[in-house]
Amino acid sequence: MSDAPLNPVSLAIVNARVWTGDSRRPWADAIAISGDRIVAVGSSAEVRKLAIGSARVIDAHGGMVTPGFIDAHVHFLTGGFALASVQLRDATTPDDFTRRIAEFARTLPAGTWIQNGEWDHEHWGGELPTREWIDTVTPEHPVWINRLDGHMALANSAAMRAACITAQTPDMYGGMIVRDAVG
Repeated sequence: MSDAPLNPVSLAIVNARVWTGDSRRPWADAIAISGDRIVAVGSSAEVRKLAIGSARVIDAHGGMVTPGFIDAHVHFLTGGFALASVQLRDATTPDDFTRRIAEFARTLPAGTWIQNGEWDHEHWGGELPTREWIDTVTPEHPVWINRLDGHMALANSAAMRAACITAQTPDMYGGMIVRDAVG
C-alpha cells in the first residue's frame, strides 16, 4: 500500500478477498475509496487507519471484492457476434437504419445471415421497422435483427422464406408475428 491518499476516504471495505488485477500482488484484504475512486488497496489494518472521521467501514466477512462490472449479465458468444454485426443501436432515422444494413450487407457473401443489430426505434419517433424497409437492400441475405432489449426482432422476406413463414403460419406460444395488410 502507498502513503495515505490525498482525498479523504469515504468507504473502506475490510476483511475481504480483494482481487487487485495486479499480477505482482493479485490479492489483498481491504480497499479504500474516496468518492468514486479507489485510493488504496492493502491490509485491513492499513485501510482502517485511513478510514477516519465519517468514512463508512464495511466488514466483508471474507467475501470477494472485484472491480466493478458495468454489465455483469453478458452472454459472451452472443455479445461477441453482436460486436461483429451491423451496428444499429444509435441509428436515428429509418433511412439511417436502412443505410447501415445495406452497407453491412455489401461486405458479406451472398446468403450470409445478418443478425443482432440492437436497434432502438425510439430514436426515430417510435415507428417500428418493417421488412419493406430492408428487403430491397438485402435481397441476397436473410436478416433477423433484434431490438436492443431482445424483446422484438425484424425479419426480412429472405429470412421468412428460409424459416417457411407464410401468411398462414400461426403465432407461436408467448409471441406473435406482426402482419401487414395481406398477412
